[in-house]
Order: sequence, then C-alpha cells, then structure tokens
Amino acid sequence: MAVKWILADIDGCLSPDESVPWDMALFGRFAERVREANGGRGTVAPLTLCTGRPQPYVEVLQKILDIRVPSICENGAVLYSIVDNHPRLGPGVSEEKLLQLRAVRAFLETEALPEHPGAVIQFGKEAQISVYCERVEVFAPIRRRVEAFAAAKGGPALVINSSPCYLNISLAGVDKGSTLRVLLDELGASHDEAAGVGDSIGDLALREAVGFFACPVNACAEIKDAADYVSPFPNIEGMLDILDRPEMQRTG
Repeated sequence: MAVKWILADIDGCLSPDESVPWDMALFGRFAERVREANGGRGTVAPLTLCTGRPQPYVEVLQKILDIRVPSICENGAVLYSIVDNHPRLGPGVSEEKLLQLRAVRAFLETEALPEHPGAVIQFGKEAQISVYCERVEVFAPIRRRVEAFAAAKGGPALVINSSPCYLNISLAGVDKGSTLRVLLDELGASHDEAAGVGDSIGDLALREAVGFFACPVNACAEIKDAADYVSPFPNIEGMLDILDRPEMQRTG
C-alpha cells in the first residue's frame, strides 16, 4: 500500500520519553529524509506531526522538518498551521468545555498537586492538561481526585490516561483520531492513504484513523498488539527503520 501522508508522534518515536539529549546524528538523518519528502523529492511520503505536545514545541519541529501542512497538537485538541501561524481548536472542543477544563486546571494547581511534590502541569497547553512527575505512582491518586472533582461540578466529561512520564487529561470525544480525520479530508487523503507511527496508549485513536500503523520497539504492549509493523529498534532509530517500509513510500 502506497500512502499520501505519514502522521508521526514525537515522544517515544522521534525522541526518547525521558528527559535526555536527543541523538542528533540519527535525528539529522531523519530530518533530511523528511525535508526531502515534504519538498516532493525522494520516495518516502510526506510527513506531519500528530502529538500530545503543545503548539510552540510543534512549531519548532515544523520549521526543522519543513512541514507546511497543519500538525495535530495536544492529542487532537489543536490543529496548527505554520504557513499562516494559525492555531484552531479540534472537533469537539467548545468554549464551554474550555471553561470547565480551566476549572479542572485550577483545582489541580491549588488542591491536588500540592499533595504530590514534584508533580507539575506542563506549560503551553490550551485545551488539554498534562501533569508531569518522575514518580508515576502519584498518577492514580491524582486521577481519582480529578474524576471526583469533575463529577461534583457536572463536567466536563474527561478521558484520562498516562504515558511513561505524563498523566494526560483530555476532553471526552477529542483525540488524535477525530482531528486526524478532519486533517486528512483537508489534505485530500483517505483512511487507506494515510500511515501512522505512535508508541503510547493515546495513539490507539491514531491507529484507528490510518490504513497502516507502525511503532518502535519501545511502544507499550497495547500499541504493539494493534500495529501492522513493530520495528526492532527504539525511538528515532525505529522511526528511520519504519520509513524504509514499502508501505511508507509515496503514492505515484
């Protein structure tokens, strides 16, 4: 199957989940291949990003990788186009829900997180909340507090899951898959003409929205079970291996 677009997660795919330096030699090889593909050269299909990271982080990578189409940020809550510097909310995100989510954030900042030193909210997000902590065992009690708070306030409906370093709090019905379907329609690509790469539980929605899905060897068990191809290599090394797959070659 040849594809028109590749959608790639960042953490655990292009970079390690841990707060360690990137392998710049391997990332340089990846960046060169993506810039070539996005410029219409080479055999690999063009690539954009589909990540939980906030818009400013994504904007930097768009410039490095020469991505000129929108990228998905905040696990589907935001679409960002670097061409006109225009961020927009993903499907299912309303002003009312944003106000409710801000109340959840205020509750975390003033009541829940002070009970867990080292747990902090990731800056830069508008329509999703990510809590970082090295001690992942604190995520379960924080999750229970958030769920009880939202239930007592009558909303918003939330989906809460964790990656190796983050507890991600998202609005129900807003995920990478729902926003990716909007983006693919804008790009003129069908489900079968898109390929995805992810590593964590939040990427299951990405998997459902593409015809071919791959992951590096460091992916969680649920993602490996859902993948069409599991690279034997981790992180960016796995990403480079995945780009060599015949399914990743551009249509035509």
